[in-house]
Amino acid sequence: MENKEELRLVRSLSTKDLIIYGIIFMIPVAPVAFYGSFLTPAHGMVALAYLVGMIAMLFTGFSYATMAQHYPYAGSVYTYVQRGTNPSLGFLGGWGITLDYILIPTITYLISASFGHELLPLIPTWAWIVGIVIFNTIVNLAGVNIVAKFSWVLFGLQILVLGIYLVGVVRLLVLGQIHPNVVAVYNPTQFNFNGVLQATGIVIVSYLGFDAISTLAEEANDPRHSVGRAIVGAILGIGSLFVITTLLAGWVWPNYQALNPNTAFSSILNAVGGPNLVRITDIVVVLSFGLAGGQEGQTAISRILYAMGRDGILPRQLAFLHPKYRTPWVAILFVGLASLVLSLTLNQDTVSNLVSFGALFGFLLLNLAVIWRFFVKNPNKGLNNVVRYLISPLIGFGVSLWIFLNLALSAKLVGLGWLLVGIAILLYQTAFFTKPVPHLNFS
Repeated sequence: MENKEELRLVRSLSTKDLIIYGIIFMIPVAPVAFYGSFLTPAHGMVALAYLVGMIAMLFTGFSYATMAQHYPYAGSVYTYVQRGTNPSLGFLGGWGITLDYILIPTITYLISASFGHELLPLIPTWAWIVGIVIFNTIVNLAGVNIVAKFSWVLFGLQILVLGIYLVGVVRLLVLGQIHPNVVAVYNPTQFNFNGVLQATGIVIVSYLGFDAISTLAEEANDPRHSVGRAIVGAILGIGSLFVITTLLAGWVWPNYQALNPNTAFSSILNAVGGPNLVRITDIVVVLSFGLAGGQEGQTAISRILYAMGRDGILPRQLAFLHPKYRTPWVAILFVGLASLVLSLTLNQDTVSNLVSFGALFGFLLLNLAVIWRFFVKNPNKGLNNVVRYLISPLIGFGVSLWIFLNLALSAKLVGLGWLLVGIAILLYQTAFFTKPVPHLNFS
């Protein structure tokens, strides 16, 4: 195979492709799978958890847009924090978010296999997982433009199902069988914001797709403008969809305590459209989590590993590009194997409690990097710069920190262990900081 110095990633993605990529990564039908797990900690106020998550991610998204405009390179938080502060912090930020990106394909495969096994009980869950991982790895090796085409098809299927759900809710409303309420946003008798924040900590994984957009900067047309626009557009689009979907769920079933957490949204769908809607939605969930979420999760993490391998902070083989498809084939195969092993050894509840630590840690560093690079080190302290480079990232930092502190203890312990591994790699690569941190100079 030719090495990364002789090849480059292919620029082929438009702003629309990036937005759809991000939205599909965030999976529009995600509430179908996660709704029940959010009900108890959020005391039924799932729409509020999604709304808080959207606000937190929107301000952080503005910070991403700022960085993408100045540093249009692959690597996401790793590249942005490295350029905005220093390579050591950049590596730790990138290493932290890598944990979530490794777990995201795992949780999407587990959810897809679970729904698939319910649809076709004769096929064991492990067979679903193996088949999906192999298929996604092949698609990823073929190129990001192939992944983008799959994204458009699966986006259409998810919007179709949500459209049927919306029409069904309106029908029940017209018939007088349900009534508008705000229990999914604010329930004064059971309001507990700490619980909402705990649910939001898990909800964050549903918003991680906006970060994934930034990993494709070197495969996007006009990345200085398209990446930032796509990030903000994807957050607003998917956040609004999540809030509306779960708000309507509260209309259909306001007494959340009567729902079985394992089948919560299926019960709501059955009330809205009967068994046929439940079955159609289950099929779309299998495709959306297994193919859309799995493919795009593998794409994103492979690009981060590609950037780290290219810099030399991780093995350089991770930056090898396939001579025909110009995809980081070593990184893609590694992620496929890792996600396969994790999916066959962990369960959904365990993975759900571990995700979000790395992303939130990376978001904290990135917001601080914007403040440091564009406000503290910028002599121009005009009103526009104060808003863009101080107030906005401070809000993103503050909300992310609030959610971060309310994560489950297991997530904090695993995340801390992961960061300690990253620190050990950093110490080894720099001989205890007697040598500079390996990184490329793009200037």
